[in-house]
Amino acid sequence: MAIMSLMSLKPKLALFIAAAGLVFSLSYVWLNHLTIHHSGVEQKHITTKKVATRVAEMVENEKKRITTICFDYAAWDVMYDYANRQTREFESQSLPAAVIPEYDLNIIIIINRVKKVIYHEGYDRLRQRPLRFDPGHPRNAGFWRSLFRDFDRPSVHSFVSASEHGPLIVVSAPILRGDAAGPMNGRVIMGRLVNPEFNGRIGAAVQESTALLDPGGLAGELNEGQVRRLFRDRSLLKETRNYLRIFSAFADPAGEPAFIVRVDTDRALFSLQEKASRNFLVALWLSTLLLGLLLFLFVDRLLLRRLRDISRKTSDITSFKDLSIRVPGGDRDEIAQLSQNINKMLERLEKESIRRQEMEERLVMNEKLAATGRLAANIAHEVNNPLFAIANSIAVIKNRLKDAGGDVGEVLPLAEKEIARVRKITRKLLDHGKVNLETFQEGDVGAIMDTACEVLKLSRQLGRTVVRWERRREALPILGNADSLQQVFMNLILNASEAMGKRGEVTVRVEALAGGYAVHFRDTGPGFPEAIKRKIFEPFNTSKDAKGAGLGLYISYHIIQRHGGDMTLADEDGTGAHLVVTLPQRGGMDHVR
Repeated sequence: MAIMSLMSLKPKLALFIAAAGLVFSLSYVWLNHLTIHHSGVEQKHITTKKVATRVAEMVENEKKRITTICFDYAAWDVMYDYANRQTREFESQSLPAAVIPEYDLNIIIIINRVKKVIYHEGYDRLRQRPLRFDPGHPRNAGFWRSLFRDFDRPSVHSFVSASEHGPLIVVSAPILRGDAAGPMNGRVIMGRLVNPEFNGRIGAAVQESTALLDPGGLAGELNEGQVRRLFRDRSLLKETRNYLRIFSAFADPAGEPAFIVRVDTDRALFSLQEKASRNFLVALWLSTLLLGLLLFLFVDRLLLRRLRDISRKTSDITSFKDLSIRVPGGDRDEIAQLSQNINKMLERLEKESIRRQEMEERLVMNEKLAATGRLAANIAHEVNNPLFAIANSIAVIKNRLKDAGGDVGEVLPLAEKEIARVRKITRKLLDHGKVNLETFQEGDVGAIMDTACEVLKLSRQLGRTVVRWERRREALPILGNADSLQQVFMNLILNASEAMGKRGEVTVRVEALAGGYAVHFRDTGPGFPEAIKRKIFEPFNTSKDAKGAGLGLYISYHIIQRHGGDMTLADEDGTGAHLVVTLPQRGGMDHVR
């Protein structure tokens, strides 16, 4: 082993091929000897395994066929609704009694999520009689126990079971919505009896005589030891004078036997083969030598060389200094897949490295913003009091100097204007600090947008801007703070109006999404400059020069985030800006009081 560990892969491969050839040749000599003397026994065991496997495949294929039918029913949205509320219309139109004979079934049962049977249909086509599977019948105990074994799992459960009407092949499928959304709403169960018709299909598949046996009626066929081996190994070979009888046992999930299939094979097919070819061993040696040489050349060229290339390439990556290195893919095989996986790993490491740096930078920025926000709120609170006094003083001076002209007449209005702008900035800072005090209630997005448009219209803040609100007819329910959302909608429309010089057109449209809405704000203005786009939702970031404080979009963005939504700047496909506000219907469940 120490010598092997010091060897490279190439001599190891040559040594392995030589050893494999030697072992294979010696194994053949031994197996050939056993075949000559014991071929009959071996062939019987091989045939038993093949027949048992074929019978098991027939049962599994029947499960797959029933599973396909199950999914045709269980995937319906109407089936999902029916599990909640049963209707005669559904039972008469979607689940007629003719479905069972049409698909060669014997049972359809629908059980809701609380394990209550809400639909039960059964029919025995051979005897032409309806069937009911009584939950209280002793022979049905294993059937109901197996049925509820994996009841709560959202996956298909197939099994065999004994019943009062005979052995059953059963498939239980979850009842889900058509889009696979939402919880499991119950299960639909379909199955067929293992009857003489099914026995005939097994006989046709194995091309032998077959018979169905009841587990309790094996006394005339097998002794107690053979019965135990059959139930333990699931298959058993018994020789008679004219036949080889192969027994295949099938049990329910609890291990209780459900039914046995017996296949009778003619003994004449297993007569010993006495012909042997001594030259086969020589041919085997030559073939092993040739195949070993070809295998060595093939592996060395298509595997070892490429692995060496990958090893040389990846040796430069161990330092993690340059994660942009990529391994060449080559052909479409496992080595190429390995190269692709290495490249994906490198891409992910590179992205994670960049993401970690961005997160560190963002964490530092958030800490700075949090400290700045607290400081700004305190400053705004402290500034408002003296600012109010200054504004009152200027008002007194202005009343005393009503007819003042010259520089005084120009300075006083300018001072009042600037004081108003400072108070507007401090009010926005204080409003941002109050976001966490919101209470969420049931509302309607359309009604909130109607109010926002009406307020802007009456306040005449939009000038000659035209707001085209594409109102939807249906209700748009939402759980949120109507005042805060109205503030956001008004702010976005007013920003668009100011960007267009209070003229132009703003189009507002609501798009219904799965579990929420997307509110689109599109204007015909110049759009956002590239420098603004990169940090559009950061505080004190504005494109209005000295006219704005740069807090409107920042505060609006955090209001939408508090509602569980998001605000993004969509790609501009022409002139103007396009902002999209995404809101979930029930995003405010944590804020209901």
